[in-house]
Amino acid sequence: MNTNSTIVRTLNGVYPIPSEKKWAYAKENPRWFGLVSVQRFLKTQKQHPSRKEMDVLEKAKSFQFKVNEHKIQSYVWNEGQDAKAVILLIHGWNGHTGNFSRFIPSFLEKGFKVVGIDLPGHGLSSGRYSNIVLSAKMVKELTNQIGNPDVIISHSFGGAVATVAQELGVLAKKLIYIAPPSKLELLIKDFSRYVQLSESEIEQMQKVLEKKVQRTMKSIDLETSGPNFENELLVIHDKEDLEIPFSMGESVSKAWKQGTLVTTEGLGHKFILRSDFVRDKILEFLEST
Repeated sequence: MNTNSTIVRTLNGVYPIPSEKKWAYAKENPRWFGLVSVQRFLKTQKQHPSRKEMDVLEKAKSFQFKVNEHKIQSYVWNEGQDAKAVILLIHGWNGHTGNFSRFIPSFLEKGFKVVGIDLPGHGLSSGRYSNIVLSAKMVKELTNQIGNPDVIISHSFGGAVATVAQELGVLAKKLIYIAPPSKLELLIKDFSRYVQLSESEIEQMQKVLEKKVQRTMKSIDLETSGPNFENELLVIHDKEDLEIPFSMGESVSKAWKQGTLVTTEGLGHKFILRSDFVRDKILEFLEST
């Protein structure tokens, strides 16, 4: 990591802020500011799987597929077996498929086929940058190759990716969103507050970002998208989540016609993926008719 950068943690993750000289130059030159700020906003910090996570990942068949310059790492467990259903895992910002390693063995024991994808700029996939729309396109390409899943399980940012992927044509009977964001514009505001952007600078940043993803931030809004879906949604969110507030998960669960909210306490944003209680609630939802 560049030692001239400062680390800032926001709702959307950890951001390295450019050196003071580069940042100051961008602030003095509006023509460049939007590009510099968006670059920082979309830059990922790759995390390596732990030994225990690797133990689970190594039991999968791993493969890569390529879309333009992107090389996307994917995994599949129970391939070729008569699975009762197919589960697709979509991790959160700065995460990877291994983040679900505490749940995967239980899914396999119950006879599910499990597929995971490292989103662009994450895990073993290529790149240093990512965004929701690009990630959703990679999910769509994966399903083009292996077919639609019966269930999508996501964490955090992955819930937004899963939602946009469905708008692109990915189909799933059931959804499980763990700690999902509701309004993507709030993530931009949070980032902007931490790096002390003015209203005009926020506008510049959002303009460049929307041009890049070819979508307005308002259109990538789970509260707006939710009513368009007929599938069942289970939202699991911790009341003490400091990265994606509990109120967001609550709003997402209410947006779906068939939405249910399960509340946890004391797990926060990351430990919720290590909870036996959460695992059992997911299995209960998967087994329900």
